[in-house]
Amino acid sequence: MSSYSEANFNSRHYDESRPNYPEPFYKALIEYQCKTGQSGLAVDIGCGSGFVAFKLMDLFDNVVGTDPSKTMIAQCRASPRPNKNPSKTIEFIQGTAERHPGIIKPSSVDLVTGAECCHWVDHEQFFRESARVLKPDATLAYWFYKDPVFIGHPEANKIYENYTYNSSLEQSRGSDEAFERYMGPYYQQPGHDYLRSLLKEKSPPESLFYDIVRHEYVSERDGAPAKNGEDPFTSKTPLFISKTIDMNWFLNYVKSWSAYHTWMKKHGDKYDIAETFVEELKQKMGWCDDTKVDVIWDTVYTFARKKNTS
Repeated sequence: MSSYSEANFNSRHYDESRPNYPEPFYKALIEYQCKTGQSGLAVDIGCGSGFVAFKLMDLFDNVVGTDPSKTMIAQCRASPRPNKNPSKTIEFIQGTAERHPGIIKPSSVDLVTGAECCHWVDHEQFFRESARVLKPDATLAYWFYKDPVFIGHPEANKIYENYTYNSSLEQSRGSDEAFERYMGPYYQQPGHDYLRSLLKEKSPPESLFYDIVRHEYVSERDGAPAKNGEDPFTSKTPLFISKTIDMNWFLNYVKSWSAYHTWMKKHGDKYDIAETFVEELKQKMGWCDDTKVDVIWDTVYTFARKKNTS
């Protein structure tokens, strides 16, 4: 995403404003990978601020994080995590999902991961490139979360959908509306539609991969946890993400979106769209800055093994 490559993009703020992936998911990933894979080299594409790459250091001898954004790579290099094992290495290099940097050799990688990024890529090239660098039987794994769902607050979810998917211009045809008041039209396509569909349209090709596992969790279909939070819901999916938030956290979350930065570049002289979004939620829902609200994210993950085509 081009917004994340801009020099003034705050990648640390991005990291702090996003939900984390739960330990049961990493356990499921490693259980799948360990059936046929080794723990030599892992490559995390679209590494962003590096939190998945740094996590993989606990599980692999060598880790490479790649991202098309110089800003993100610079942040990763400037914020090294303590290395508990000096024999392990981690490095961050600018690169794309469609073309790995030259340091990553053909048939050398035990695991390729992509977290919250694979709805943006050219999928045909991504799958071919992943197969090129993976060892036979090694693992490709990618996953992401969709939009937060306000549990028990359908009106808040309608407001959210307006700001993230709809167009104020389309809703007010024939009026004197001078500019777009929502962020939906400022997302890159078709990636944003792929996010909304949980990437149903794309799958690793069977000519290159086998043992393909795709698992999605959709709260409207599969149910949401009790509001008291007692049910961890890991029986539904290991990639279960929930959080109790307030409006200050949600404001920072919105400000981490690429569409927010694109909207602000065009209309930021008028007002801050994230602040307006949050104010509408507060006014219509009767919330204040420190009101606690439970949210949950729909999620999907895909695991696949590279075929031995030799």
